[in-house]
Amino acid sequence: MTFSRTISAPPEKVWRSLTDVARYPALLTKVDATELLHHQTFGPGTSWRETRRPYGWPVTVDLRVTECRPPFRYVVECFAGGHSVTEYRLVPCDGGRGTNLQLTYTLTGGSLFHRISRIVARRRIVVCIRENNVQDLLDIDRACGIA
Repeated sequence: MTFSRTISAPPEKVWRSLTDVARYPALLTKVDATELLHHQTFGPGTSWRETRRPYGWPVTVDLRVTECRPPFRYVVECFAGGHSVTEYRLVPCDGGRGTNLQLTYTLTGGSLFHRISRIVARRRIVVCIRENNVQDLLDIDRACGIA
């Protein structure tokens, strides 16, 4: 699933918001808590624990950056009932004064139980993924509009 939003800020500013993991609870409406699992510059190997409430109860996952090309692209992976991969692409627009932020999410594999659950609850899962990613894009847009 791919989601995108044009943000009225240059890629460097959007990148700073996206990669400030410690600020996610204040920045992203759907994130309750984050815990950095090390203290290093954002890039491959950066990992953190993140808690969201996608279905009304807390769900915590450990995320890890596996690819990074500042300030244009990074990939985060985790286990969330399967192998979850989110790619963030920042494409300059409006002569570099804006950014088209694209998020692409995929979920594959997992145990037989998880795969069957995804089939049975597909509609609910798709709605949840859409709500979380669209809200994250709105929140990043809002954060980048603040001086």
